[in-house]
Amino acid sequence: MRRTGEGVEFRVGTAQMAVPLVLGMASATGLLCLGLRWTADPMTAAELRDCAYAAGVGVLGALALTRSTGVRLTHEHLVAISPFGRRERRIRWADVSGIDVRRTFGVTRVNISLVTGERLTLSAPMSFLDRRFDSRVGELNRWWEAHRH
Repeated sequence: MRRTGEGVEFRVGTAQMAVPLVLGMASATGLLCLGLRWTADPMTAAELRDCAYAAGVGVLGALALTRSTGVRLTHEHLVAISPFGRRERRIRWADVSGIDVRRTFGVTRVNISLVTGERLTLSAPMSFLDRRFDSRVGELNRWWEAHRH
């Protein structure tokens, strides 16, 4: 949680993205190596190194892409920020009809219900590797309570 002059920002943490990406890339590379071991043409050490380099570049690219995603709370709006800040969705507090948390695959995320019936899952805050998740959800609820009318 970062306080700015106009409000509060919640960003996706590096560890929240790095851990699943690294584990996924390591598993995929290991399965590929294991599968190729049983073929007539097993993977050489150089090919395995090239796969590891490609996986590393993929992880770094995904981290750069997701690190800039998050939510900004201002006095007038809840702003959902897309990767690299290229697109911001501004939602007036008066248009938010409810805030709840949902647990999916062991990770708790915040869902915003709008008066139009639309539901929006926020990229941050997210409970995975975040000890302050509950306080961040409380802060989000306090902003909505204070600014929705």
